[in-house]
Amino acid sequence: QEQIEFSWAGETARHVGTVVHRWLQRIADDALEGWSEERIDALVPAFRADLQRRGVPPAEIDAATLLVRDALANAIADERGRWVLSAHAKTWTEYRIRTRDGRRLVVDRRIVTADGAHWVVDYKTSRHEGANPEAFLNRERERYAAQLARYAQALGGAHMGLYFPVLKGWREWDR
Repeated sequence: QEQIEFSWAGETARHVGTVVHRWLQRIADDALEGWSEERIDALVPAFRADLQRRGVPPAEIDAATLLVRDALANAIADERGRWVLSAHAKTWTEYRIRTRDGRRLVVDRRIVTADGAHWVVDYKTSRHEGANPEAFLNRERERYAAQLARYAQALGGAHMGLYFPVLKGWREWDR
């Protein structure tokens, strides 16, 4: 199985991603019910404590905490983020799959819409500070296409989507 290279991102970025994923799971499990920017702001001390427990260095803790806060606030404010996190005909978060060949996969969000469309969605906390964010999102789509194809194939087929809460970015495709 091809492994995606994460060493470029650094430990702090990995910890930010873990914390964001954890809270997106909670928000999705609540189907956005009761979630607001004010609630997210009230949770900033919890985000900070979680990042500290994970070993984020003091020199990086303020920026990392702000990144978690912004990612979550973006997700609940963004139209696509709200769609991903809201209730549908059927939804699952952190959906575990065991393939016939014994591989274990975890899909961040699995959705079946009211019209029967199946989706696998993966969250990416990537940042892009240069020019041309659309080109960056397209490259990320290519980078993760095989990973999402494995998820979709293991489920018998699905639309695939990458959601970038930090950037309010979205890429979707079939096959």
